[in-house]
Amino acid sequence: MTIGVFGLKASGKTTIFSLLTGLSVDPATRRRDGATAIAPVHDARLTELAGIFRPKKTTRAGLTFTDMPGFDSEADPGEKTRVMQAILNADALLCVVRAFVEPSVPWPVNGETPARQFDAIRTELLLRDLGVVESRLERITWTEQKHHRLSDDERREREVLTGVRERLEAEQFVSRQQLPPTDARLIGSLNLFTAKPVIIAVNTDEEQLGRGAYPDRDYIRRQGEANGFADIELSGRIEAEISQLDAADRRAFLEAYGLSESGIERLSRIVYRHVGLISFLTVGEDEVRAWTIRLNTRARDAAGAIHTRLAKTFVRAEVIPYDSFMTVGDMKLARARGLVRLAGRDEIVQDGDIFHVRAGG
Repeated sequence: MTIGVFGLKASGKTTIFSLLTGLSVDPATRRRDGATAIAPVHDARLTELAGIFRPKKTTRAGLTFTDMPGFDSEADPGEKTRVMQAILNADALLCVVRAFVEPSVPWPVNGETPARQFDAIRTELLLRDLGVVESRLERITWTEQKHHRLSDDERREREVLTGVRERLEAEQFVSRQQLPPTDARLIGSLNLFTAKPVIIAVNTDEEQLGRGAYPDRDYIRRQGEANGFADIELSGRIEAEISQLDAADRRAFLEAYGLSESGIERLSRIVYRHVGLISFLTVGEDEVRAWTIRLNTRARDAAGAIHTRLAKTFVRAEVIPYDSFMTVGDMKLARARGLVRLAGRDEIVQDGDIFHVRAGG
């Protein structure tokens, strides 16, 4: 699962990317196709389980982020295409909007307010997809003129894309168009940006974070909800300070802002959930680990996330929800009290299930 980090220049998106992944990026030397790194998904359950099992290793779930070059809404079409190419294959978009005030850092071109940045990002994604859809429709028309016929799939694709184009022109993202799964698969190769999950991260300053407000907040929240975007507010500058503190000072710092965890911790989890992912857990003396699967994954397929062999030899899985396990804090006692159940191959795995696979030879 790859998340493309998108934003106008001077929005602070590379700072957010670096804090998420721990990868320091110098914009002056970054590759033209973006910087890519894995960010851990913060999960307090792993910390609790590690305290009980004291494993040799604790492994968090992870998400891959690609930080594309800063987007310039005034750039020529070729440059815009090059920048977007860096996140063409991303499964979701993390769009960073600047709210922080810093006189030494000029505002993005045509992005002097959070609302204008939000609108610029939204418009560019819509225009890009409109161009892709129109090009594909022209190609289908050319095929029909040359061969005097179309396949059933091509005819259906034209019908679907004609409807998609009309709704894009009405500024409706494909993700909100409720396409049947068969139609979504039919146009999936176009890799439309407006079909991807979107998370808006508003980069505030210390004063805005402290009072829980920034310019255009109501507008961005209202538009985000209308478009089906997730959203979060955090301060890249404050997060950078937090990352340098030891555990005790960090807690005190967060409490001063009325927070229980950092914005980066919240952001990684919000992204994880918004793109439709959950974690199941495995525990033991060797390792406590969170495994990433998609929502509504069957038990046998979850076993395959651990190792492909386990999917082939899957018999049953011993399962106990995290919350149930924590009422006793001991696996033998949990079994004795009947809290552990056996799951068949087609049972849907839930977020936080502690999972042990029984496999055949």
